[in-house]
Amino acid sequence: MSNFFKYIFIAVFILSVSSCEDELALPDITAQFESGQLGFGSDETELAININFSREISDEGVIEINAVPTGVEYGTHFTTEPAMINNKLSIPVAAGATGISFKVIKPEGVAFSGDEQIKFSLASNIESLIIADNSELLLSFAEIIATSGTIDINGGGATYPNKVFIDFSANRQTAVARTKWDFGFSSGDDFRVILNSSNGMMAMALDKNDLNSVTAADTVGFGMKLSLDAVFAAINLDTPPSWVPDAITWIDDPSGDLMKTAVASISATASENKVYIINRGNGPGTTPTVLGWEKIRIIRNGAGYTLQHANIAASSFSEIQITKNPSFSFQYVSLASGVVDVEPTKERWDIAWTAFTNSTNFGTGPVPYYFQDVILQNREGVETVQVLTSAISYEAFAEGDIATLDFSNQSQVKIGSSWRSGGGPGSSPAIRSDRFYVVKDADGNYYKVKFTALTTSGERGKPKLEYALVKRGN
Repeated sequence: MSNFFKYIFIAVFILSVSSCEDELALPDITAQFESGQLGFGSDETELAININFSREISDEGVIEINAVPTGVEYGTHFTTEPAMINNKLSIPVAAGATGISFKVIKPEGVAFSGDEQIKFSLASNIESLIIADNSELLLSFAEIIATSGTIDINGGGATYPNKVFIDFSANRQTAVARTKWDFGFSSGDDFRVILNSSNGMMAMALDKNDLNSVTAADTVGFGMKLSLDAVFAAINLDTPPSWVPDAITWIDDPSGDLMKTAVASISATASENKVYIINRGNGPGTTPTVLGWEKIRIIRNGAGYTLQHANIAASSFSEIQITKNPSFSFQYVSLASGVVDVEPTKERWDIAWTAFTNSTNFGTGPVPYYFQDVILQNREGVETVQVLTSAISYEAFAEGDIATLDFSNQSQVKIGSSWRSGGGPGSSPAIRSDRFYVVKDADGNYYKVKFTALTTSGERGKPKLEYALVKRGN
């Protein structure tokens, strides 16, 4: 690799993971509802409502949430956690918190006509906390199809601790800690397994199919190559090692193609399923948290999976059973916690914001590297297309313009990082203002989407977007 390309790669890498925090006086800390309107679907029994702070608060106190129900009565038609007293919730806030949440719960057997609603409003006795403009939330006991909205994406900050799923029609986002899971097991007809790309996970197969026979001797030298840091170091050598072209096969294909996962398709013939050495990658932190290494083997269990796992030097292993659920694209598993809930049901999200293990090519073939601020799209029925403002403005784009769009060649990274400039030598990452996107959701609703900020108060991991319904689905 030439020194020129090394310089570009190093600059992009550093800028992509660095924070743009403001060293000057920090602005006021604000609190606001995550959205101004939410719908409570008929198939949902509870709904979490989030109040986000613009950053950590330094003191403690109480946030009060006043409720004005219309057509519903507390205790009969709904309850809350924590409990509501005289149409008011009081939620204590600890120093260091970045937000709070509460739940609205529907009792079994209660029918709704669809016009019932609750209006919530915020109040605070915390001196350092100011209630922002988005201080009210209207909750409808029916599905909604949002016509427009703005979303402050709750990525968690400069160490990007969250992966955030966004559903435009429901005006809803779901933030999930990226360290909550390690593997996703496909609920489709195939038997495929994905790695947690947001932690920079990597997997390498051994020529063994007995987990107990694998020892530390089988992994000699893996620490020098089975990590994103090791790959980055290797490609910057004057003569990169011979294993560098193989590194791209140790991650899942960034396009989301399930035929190109690091872990091979799980065979119905158990003896064909190999042992893999897993580098679980890094969690968030100013100094990233090292998540560790394990050995795993996955076999089929009827229509589901069995995950065998252990520390590399262990002479016995644990098992986790995974059952497919067709309501979800994947069933998620943590090596620490077992089966866990991560993404919403496949009809309830359109795009996701996350940090991501991407690939690039600087003349030596594609190599994996870590990239912040990537937009992924739902593999299940969601399609996107980019529109340049030189052709038509965001404001002018209307239903009649949909027919001019080309929705071919879809992948989970169709939007990817194209909404932001990458930040080369002498420049910082920034929003691209010359484009917007049209998103067709699984129900046939078309939304135009424009990213409006890469940071909040100078902090990465908190981008913003706005959207508007262009055409309602059938």
